[in-house]
Amino acid sequence: MKFKHLCDNNQTYKDHFKDSMYYSFKSFKCSIYFLCHAFWPDKFKKKGSKNINKLNEEIKKKYMDINNVV
Repeated sequence: MKFKHLCDNNQTYKDHFKDSMYYSFKSFKCSIYFLCHAFWPDKFKKKGSKNINKLNEEIKKKYMDINNVV
C-alpha cells in the first residue's frame, strides 16, 4: 500500500510510525503536566509549555530539513 503523505515527506512507513509515536508520547506527557497544573497551580508552572514548545521546534526543524528549506 502506498501513502501519499509518506511519499511527500520522503519517509518509510516504519520511520513515520516511529516519529508519530514519539510525537504522541511527548504530547501525552505535556498533557499530563497541563492536567496536573490545572488541579495544582503551583506544580508544573512552566513544564508543559516548555516541553510543547520544544516539541514544536523539533517538528519544524525536521520538516524544514525534509523539504530542504533554508
